[in-house]
Amino acid sequence: MTLTQRGQTSVLVHYLRYLGGNVMIIAAGFVSFPFMTRLLDNHQFGVLGYYEAWLLLVTGILKLGTQHAILRFYPHAKGRSSLRRFRTNHLLVPLGLSLLLWLVCAASVALLIGRFPSEEQPILWVLVVTVPLLIWCSFVEAVIYALERSDISVWLKTLWRWSELALVLVTLGFIERSALGVFSARLLVVVVIAAWLTWWFRRWFRGRFVMPSRAPIMAGLAFGLPMMLTELTSVLFGFADRILLRSLAGSFAEVGIYTIGFGLAMAVTAVMGQTLNEAFTPTAIRLYGTSGPAAVVSLKRDMLDVWVLAVGIVTALLLCVGQEFLIILAGPDKAASAPVFVAIAMALAWYSLFSIAQYGLLLQRRALRFFLVTLSAALFNIALNVPMILLWGVTGAVAATVTSYVYLAMFQLWQCPAELRYLPPWRRLAAAALFAPAMYAFLLSADYFGAESALARLVAGSLTIAVPALLWASMDSGLRTGIRRIVAARSGSS
Repeated sequence: MTLTQRGQTSVLVHYLRYLGGNVMIIAAGFVSFPFMTRLLDNHQFGVLGYYEAWLLLVTGILKLGTQHAILRFYPHAKGRSSLRRFRTNHLLVPLGLSLLLWLVCAASVALLIGRFPSEEQPILWVLVVTVPLLIWCSFVEAVIYALERSDISVWLKTLWRWSELALVLVTLGFIERSALGVFSARLLVVVVIAAWLTWWFRRWFRGRFVMPSRAPIMAGLAFGLPMMLTELTSVLFGFADRILLRSLAGSFAEVGIYTIGFGLAMAVTAVMGQTLNEAFTPTAIRLYGTSGPAAVVSLKRDMLDVWVLAVGIVTALLLCVGQEFLIILAGPDKAASAPVFVAIAMALAWYSLFSIAQYGLLLQRRALRFFLVTLSAALFNIALNVPMILLWGVTGAVAATVTSYVYLAMFQLWQCPAELRYLPPWRRLAAAALFAPAMYAFLLSADYFGAESALARLVAGSLTIAVPALLWASMDSGLRTGIRRIVAARSGSS
């Protein structure tokens, strides 16, 4: 298989590759988390989380949703002339538009930089340089993703994360112990990654350029701009609470408490939701185009009937030993972030299931409706965060975010076209939902078998959950059937 060729790979192989890569990425997070929570105080963590939110917002806007259009409009099984037109109309022209908008933003920062505190001004300049590199990386990664080259995607993301980890820790330890040091180290890594992706793109982009065509450009923008707005609202959904905490509570320390818990929750659950989506999405798009809605629903059934058990077990681990897990990683002085981690991680674990169950509007290219659904959830999240933060601070932000994830999951599922919607049977969902509180009640009644330290409670709780979890999985006929279907699909594609 060549560097740029798309291989015929089953969803199981994609899933296992993404799973392995995400486990490596999560491992990097587990390595960095104890160091960063000790090298940066709550104030610097607040600055880091605050400007990370703005970086994601601005980058999401300037990408114009092009990465989504690349994935959706990639000309599978078409000739080289179609590919050349695709590269011009759906990649290079939108890239030029994004860079023009970036120049406007850079000029605005240059005019307004004096209004920011002097210690934050260097951070702004680092972010200004970072944005166009992230845009370019995102576009080329979307091409790799559309090609279903999970092998390239996995090792690239893994190398990116571990290189970033190494350089950030060296910078914090020996050069600059602040949020500026983190952003500067990340910028150097992005420069190297962007250079490699440029080399890869030049190898893939063979053949002459073609003149842009108005119709496909407008079609790409018609799909991409609502997706850009969807991405923007998703960023607002995930990060508005940090900005509101800073504005309403007036303290970077509270933002830091929230950021530590939320960040670890995102890292832990990425191995679930991100892995599942990365394996599912390109395969679902291809199946929908070649075999129709029934094939997509069959794929969902094979995946989700197995996945619901994993969600139930992970929820039990988070509820029973999640606080101990954070304390071991971050230290006792960061214990205030533990409830944030547990609540957000459980919400994200369950949302990973619903994000696949509701996937349908985008298959039908109904990007505007999908955006409106996401926008309603973001607005609901912001509206709920304001009174909750004013009343209960960090706890209110957590409650508002969890409630908003429930709202988003239910609304997306309701809006999914009926012929593409699939949820596991209610009995399986109920068993997964009740497993966590049952295990928590048992461990409380047993007083965690006398364990007192965080490590001892983590070990006792994990082992106690593992025994019934393994028994539950071994007795589940749906799990065995799902595994047989996936293995059969793997054999059929090999």
